[in-house]
This record gives sequence, C-alpha cells and structure tokens, in this order.
Amino acid sequence: MKTEISRIPMGKSNSYLIKGKDGFILVDAGMPGKSKNVLKTLNNYNAKFDDIDLIIVTHVHNDHVGSLDDIKKNSNALVLVHEKEKNYLKRGYNKFPDGTMAFSKIISSLANNLFFSKDQFEPVEADIIIDDGFDLSDYGVNGRIIHTPGHTEGSISIIIENKFCITGDTLFNMFLNSVYPPFANDEEELLESWKKIRKQNCKKYYPGHGRKFSLNKFDKTIKKHIKE
Repeated sequence: MKTEISRIPMGKSNSYLIKGKDGFILVDAGMPGKSKNVLKTLNNYNAKFDDIDLIIVTHVHNDHVGSLDDIKKNSNALVLVHEKEKNYLKRGYNKFPDGTMAFSKIISSLANNLFFSKDQFEPVEADIIIDDGFDLSDYGVNGRIIHTPGHTEGSISIIIENKFCITGDTLFNMFLNSVYPPFANDEEELLESWKKIRKQNCKKYYPGHGRKFSLNKFDKTIKKHIKE
C-alpha cells in the first residue's frame, strides 16, 4: 500500500499527516492555535484526532510545537523527540536559531535579545526519546527516522518508502534556486546531515517551510555548498 503524505499549513510552518495502514502519524504541530488545521485534514480521511497514533517532532521550535500540547491532549498520541531536544520540549522554551545569511542573522539577534518570550510554548513531556534511528513499521508506515543535526542539535528527518523525505528545517524551500535554511545553529553539521539525507536517494522532499521539491533542486543547492 502506497503511503499518503498530506501537507498541513500551520501558520509559519508545515505539518505533515502520514496515513499508515491502520492510523496516522503527524509530523510537527505548527504554531499555537492551529489544531483545527490538523482536524480539517483528518476529516478528509473521515478520521479524527483519536486516529493519530504518533506525533513526531522534527525539532523543538515554537513554530513546530506550538499546538503540540493541544493535539496530544485531544488525540492521546505518543510524542517522539530526539534526546537532545527533550528538555526544551519539557520546559516549553528554546532559543531562536542562529542566522546563516545577513538578513537572518539580524532576525536571530533581535529575536533572542528583544522578543525571546515569543518563542515560548506549552511544555510537553515526550513519550518516545530516540538517539539515532527509529523504525516506523510498528505504526503501519514503511519508513524510518534519521538524526540530521545542524538546524538544531536534535533535528531529525523522516524517510518514507525510500522515496520521500520529510526534513523539518534541515531544508527550506523559500527561495527560487536554493533550499539552504536561513537559520542553523551549526552549518558544518548541517552539511554533514545533507550528505546523510542525499545518500537515502529520495525523489521528493517535504520541508518545514515551503512546498515539496525535487531531488534536482536539492542537488543544485548541494553543489553550491558542498565542494567534493
């Protein structure tokens, strides 16, 4: 059975609903107050919150976990996060990531020095904490999670059917000729994660910001940033 992936606009970012054999996996939980967007997409499948079995957090930033507490309470789904992000999730705060470009460095500095309170969210206790990989077959999905640090220490990506990659903010699709993220705490580590993702040879990529894009666009960006 082919796995279905639905993009859900959640304010400043995307969440993704993955239809498994008997239920659903939700990837990320968007901005605060956006739970209804998830329910609307579930309704397209004649499903409800209770049909979500697992919520995967690609990384703990406000625009990706803002509605997590509400969705978890409504669904009773298990929440999965990387070990390096669990404490941020538990305390309900994480700093704004570092900028990788002139404009984003200014945004990052302003966010962390002047508007830090805006990056707070309702704390959530994770149910599943991973270190490296995680197999999704128990949730009716032919897929796995891989650790892809760089944007944050505990960023993760999801590989589905060896064809599709849900990337969180490890890849952005906000610029015409590049998928390089404007924010990343460790750019060297980010590029190593790109190599790891590229080895999976996926054909389509589903980013935390912007629409899905092709391997061709990823490869063009790789050539600009990785000289090998």
